[in-house]
Amino acid sequence: MSKRKLRLIGSIDQARHYEPSDVANTLSDNERTLALHAEFTGRPATRIYADENSVVKLRSDLQLKVGQAQHWINNALEKERRLGVHHPHKTWFVIYNSEDAREDDEQQALIGNITPRMRPLHIILGKAPEGEEARLSHQDILSRVFHLCLQVAKHNDVKLDEGLSNFALNVQGQLFYVDDEYYQWDKFISFSTMLGVYIRSFSWLDRDFISALSADLIGHLDAIFDDVNCRAAIAYQLRSAFMPSGKKQELATLMSDLLMQRPQHLSKETPKRKPIFRKPETSIINTVLGEDWSLKDAKKKAATEPESAQLSEEALAAIPTSERYLALIADVHANLPALENVLSYLEERGITDGVVLGDLVGYGPDVLPVIERIRESGFAVIKGNHDHATAQNDAGRGFSPNAKSVIEWTAIQIDDEARDWLMYLPPVLENDEWMAVHGAPIDPEFFFGYVYAMTYSDNLDRLQEMKRRLCFHGHSHMPGIYARNGSGNDSHLTDTRISLRGYAHCLICPGSVGQPRNGNPDAQFAIYDRIKDEVDFITVPYCYDEVVERMKAQDFPSALWTRLPKGQ
Repeated sequence: MSKRKLRLIGSIDQARHYEPSDVANTLSDNERTLALHAEFTGRPATRIYADENSVVKLRSDLQLKVGQAQHWINNALEKERRLGVHHPHKTWFVIYNSEDAREDDEQQALIGNITPRMRPLHIILGKAPEGEEARLSHQDILSRVFHLCLQVAKHNDVKLDEGLSNFALNVQGQLFYVDDEYYQWDKFISFSTMLGVYIRSFSWLDRDFISALSADLIGHLDAIFDDVNCRAAIAYQLRSAFMPSGKKQELATLMSDLLMQRPQHLSKETPKRKPIFRKPETSIINTVLGEDWSLKDAKKKAATEPESAQLSEEALAAIPTSERYLALIADVHANLPALENVLSYLEERGITDGVVLGDLVGYGPDVLPVIERIRESGFAVIKGNHDHATAQNDAGRGFSPNAKSVIEWTAIQIDDEARDWLMYLPPVLENDEWMAVHGAPIDPEFFFGYVYAMTYSDNLDRLQEMKRRLCFHGHSHMPGIYARNGSGNDSHLTDTRISLRGYAHCLICPGSVGQPRNGNPDAQFAIYDRIKDEVDFITVPYCYDEVVERMKAQDFPSALWTRLPKGQ
């Protein structure tokens, strides 16, 4: 008969805290039922045993021989030591059957570990705090979870499973991660999702607690990542998380708003205009079409009715341009003459509503004048990757040497007020029908990903998942639309005027104002007709020679100023 053996492989702190007899005693008649909301939870392939002092976890999902198991455990220990999130006494072992010690390594093994028994957080936090001291304790625990998860993500590019059953406190109140699994960092997607789970799960949450917890989260994010866009990424993901209406929705919105809040010292305001997310004004339309009509009705009619049933020219003319048209401007890249000619075009036609789709700066010489002119326009503005790198004074990611050199130059040109303004630009805007990003909707950071031939299908899939029909974006510097019809067929549309009727989802890039790359050096932008549901792609000439001369004067890389007149 074969003999059952247990071999201790090692602990995280490399000390000996357990003997084989300790494991055996814990395993003896101490198996625990795994259930949702119970003290012990886990995957079906995991078996848990616990006594008063210790917890043993057996991993039946790992089918390895003893020699292979030892190698696997040594790799696990190396990672655990590096991450520093587990209890240092955690000890791994293998159990196997063998008659001959010479053949031990070839036997089938069962992998497991033993740790001190601790109090899981989902049990602690599931109870409503009684009194201010208990509330502060709950806040401190959650704050420490945030800090631990964010530290690991930043320094190891690893995501912990943020479920509270995966964390526990020892008798001294120290926080540890009790799961064995780690995942590739996903840029705050699951972190934001779990925030939503926390808000949904705890009945005792209120506005004061969420406000205090949000302040803790902001402090951790700023200290660890030193990047305000991290706040925006979490805020946006949290807004997209499922949340019951009423109190829970209010608390989630509050946390999202606090994460997006601009510092009080940013007092210089952009000129006020009617917000792009306003409810449409209907008085003029009603005068022409009757009291039963609204702007929404007009748009629906334009989108669904045949040409013969479209609104008359008289009716269309009665709709104010501010209600009808939305200017789409992207990638100005510190090119003032190009921007001025675009804005003049819009002003002449009375178009006062627009979205600037990021990258105000970079590549070009007119940094502060472009920022000031955009702010004077009153258009909504989102952040691009060049704006972000300039504000952070960090071009270490995703930039060519030429682009990096100009970003470093640009960061010197702006004052603190302009830097703060760029820093706190939102990376995304959206309403019920459309969203606007600089890069791509599939990118959680919004301004690094691209929409182009190899990625458009995934990005259209993302719009479909989000139930967003339209996405306005820049970054590619290539005007055109990737569109998906109701049958799921995709098209790349590049005409100068494109009707969106019949398309379920569209990715719309207006091209670049200051750095076109489609072979045409003229400034490029677009106008979206809200009523007719169509996009006009427009080019206006400007004197790029004077821009080239200023780039030369600042000793910009020649590759940047030689390509500008070529539209490359």
